Amino acid sequence: MTERARSRRSSLRWRILLVLSLAAVVPTVVVGVLAIMRARHDVENEVKRGALAHIRALGSALDGTLQDARRTIELAASQWADAPSDARETQLLLRRLRREVPIVKTVSILDPDGKLLFGDPVPPGVDIGSHSFGGYIGDAVFVGGSPTVHAVVQARGRTGELMGVVVAALALGFVRDVIAAARLGPGARVIVVDGAGVPVATSDASPLSAQSLAGRDPVVDRALASSVEGTLSASGMVSAYRNLSSYQSLRGVRWAIIHQQPEDQAYALARQTTRDTTIIGLVALALALAFGAFFATKLTRPLEKLAERADAIAAGHATEGQPITGPGEIGVLAHSVDEMAKRIAERAELASALARGDRLASVGVMSAQVAHEINNPLTTVLGYAKLLLEDKPEGHPDRTALELIADEAERMKKIIGGLLEYARAPRPSEPVTAAVTGSIETGTSEPSAVVRHVAALVAPQLRKARAKLVTDVPPSAPITIEAHALQQVLVNLVQNAAQAMTDGGTITVSSKKAAGGIATQISVTDDGPGIPAADRARVFDPFYTTKAPGTGTGLGLAVCRHLVATAGGSIEVVDGPNGRGAEFRVTIPNAS
Repeated sequence: MTERARSRRSSLRWRILLVLSLAAVVPTVVVGVLAIMRARHDVENEVKRGALAHIRALGSALDGTLQDARRTIELAASQWADAPSDARETQLLLRRLRREVPIVKTVSILDPDGKLLFGDPVPPGVDIGSHSFGGYIGDAVFVGGSPTVHAVVQARGRTGELMGVVVAALALGFVRDVIAAARLGPGARVIVVDGAGVPVATSDASPLSAQSLAGRDPVVDRALASSVEGTLSASGMVSAYRNLSSYQSLRGVRWAIIHQQPEDQAYALARQTTRDTTIIGLVALALALAFGAFFATKLTRPLEKLAERADAIAAGHATEGQPITGPGEIGVLAHSVDEMAKRIAERAELASALARGDRLASVGVMSAQVAHEINNPLTTVLGYAKLLLEDKPEGHPDRTALELIADEAERMKKIIGGLLEYARAPRPSEPVTAAVTGSIETGTSEPSAVVRHVAALVAPQLRKARAKLVTDVPPSAPITIEAHALQQVLVNLVQNAAQAMTDGGTITVSSKKAAGGIATQISVTDDGPGIPAADRARVFDPFYTTKAPGTGTGLGLAVCRHLVATAGGSIEVVDGPNGRGAEFRVTIPNAS
């Protein structure tokens, strides 16, 4: 794979991973941010609603207690106004008022001019309100360190005549008890201030002071200035407030009740929700990225294989590689590419076969020319060899050599005839039985005799190549191949083995019965470098050779296969013994 191809595949993987990551990151981030904002908004609303609901309940209880006390005092003032001169009934009325209103500390009855008629002395500075109609509850004052408020009620007769004024001092300790009993959140407190901003009571243990908070605490200012409820976030505190005057239609008490809580504690649930949402989002994001990387790899792997297959097809290796599988449309595309590769390979094989056919046709033409040119001198050599044989009696030392020359000249004539027959297209009425030996009739041969003759023929070449020939071919039944054809097969195999062993070696020719005993297997083994597995399927193709240019034509093994196949046998090549060299196995059926 080229560097450019690797870069292209890596870029594709990262682009897919980036797209999948963005598809996972963007929704996760958006949903997470929206969830956090929604959670904080909901928590803030719940905190404010809860605080307001709390002070509503507390304010209602406080205002109810104060208004009940004022109504009881008004009722007592009305009863006294009916009989203002009856001292005994007045004393009974005052005792009953103290008994029915526990928060009353002192009670006084004054005439319209402010002179004490009955009851306790009135502290100086209390406005008896004789100049106005009705009554009121004043602002808080501290008596002995405890907050106290005075309720002033006018006593009028049945005709509306002002008979006097009833002044009752109300102890505000109950306010502290009410708000202290309330269940508050962490760090929260409730404070009640009067109309002047003076703290009346607090839910914590902080000491009360007669100093007003108005002008110093914005929540107090907002609460006293408002006639309704509301919330305010300032100085790190979340505050909810309500003016007690909003609880009634009659003249109200211009007090305010305030609920305060630090923001970090009030919104602790929001922070926890934010943290949990962030953690869950990060985990979901990590899982999304992991799955994205997995699917990106799973998606790009078949694409990489497709790219490699395309490169192989472009390089002329259409049949290389295993079938490619992939999900969905990628699998369909991979199947189509595989089919295309097969068809290209088939076309390449067809083109190669056509080229071989053209070359074989050329060989046929050249064979005819070579046969015409060689046949006449070869006939002369054969004729003179036979003439010389006629002059040599049996036992003459030259007779054996002359017989060998005559036999080889005769074999050469048959080889030339076989080449012509191999290249010539058969006639419609003629079977294709061409043999390189020139014999077209079916013949038999005995392997051991042929091997002995081959050993004599190749002896000079083996001495030159410093190779040793070892034969282990015992006499056996004849096999269905003509002797000259078997001789040519073995000569080709032995010569190839000798040429493969550049530093010499041993060539072994052996035979044995094939499996089943119906054929004979002849093996030619050498000590050379062997034949690579990738070349074994092509070594029998015409014109295919691994030899250097000028040292081989690539026809020898093709002719051997043709001769063996014509005889009904087979030929194959495997590794030699112990993985060294090569072994050619020729299997020929036994003659019946």
